[in-house]
Amino acid sequence: MQDDYEIMGVYSHSSEHESKVGERASRYRHGSYWYVRKLSSDLYDVRSINANHIPTGSSKEVTANEFLQSYTPELTYYENNTLPCLETLQKKVRLGRRYFNLGLLDKSESEFSTAVLMQDDSVPGNMGLSEVYAEQQEFSKLRTVLDKLMGIDEVFKEEQRHRFNEFGINLRKKELFDDAIRFYAKALEVNEVDENLHFNIARAFHGKEQFGKCHMHLERSLELNPEMPESKSLMRLIRTESATAERLMERAKGKKAAALAGKNVREAAPKTYVFNI
Repeated sequence: MQDDYEIMGVYSHSSEHESKVGERASRYRHGSYWYVRKLSSDLYDVRSINANHIPTGSSKEVTANEFLQSYTPELTYYENNTLPCLETLQKKVRLGRRYFNLGLLDKSESEFSTAVLMQDDSVPGNMGLSEVYAEQQEFSKLRTVLDKLMGIDEVFKEEQRHRFNEFGINLRKKELFDDAIRFYAKALEVNEVDENLHFNIARAFHGKEQFGKCHMHLERSLELNPEMPESKSLMRLIRTESATAERLMERAKGKKAAALAGKNVREAAPKTYVFNI
């Protein structure tokens, strides 16, 4: 499902609403400013505006009745502040991605870092930084950003599915299997019935040669989608690998038994003494 909700713009709310939701919202002439999307005819999604005029933090759903009674449109603020800042944020992310694709990692890091400074919980900004640090093998910085991503609910929402799947795949391809597994496990907490997530975490477990967990997630993937070709293919592969491993083990046992039998025969044979006269 695509994020095709109608953007309503920026609205202000009374101080009574501020005290209920915390201190993340910026305080202005009309109270707090909030970025509003219309989810349905009876439901709206609001996020507080930070000091950079950009929506941030966890979203809150309000009913149409509450929205119409308590929220006031701030068209001038939206056009003069939030809209241009959002455009700048998107430009930074695009530049970061372009520099990354060109292999200009320092420039890419700079653009993504600026995006994160503008919006601390920027999903594309933080994911971009993670990819840069993985490429640079800056694993300490990578884990710091990953920890932050784990705490951003927006990362694992339905409309982000393609993005976080791709992100986890990139971690696995870098052989950062533990990080990929941690990321996919968090995604599965949000959506346990996604066959693609089960397949992708199975591949990460396969990379770690943890075949039992790999098999478990493949089975779950095929329960959810019995015709999924990728899961079928990986299942055949691990069965082949398992059969090969068993044959090698049996062969090794046979060689060990033969060697032991030969040793016993040699030890049991009568000793021959030669005397020089």
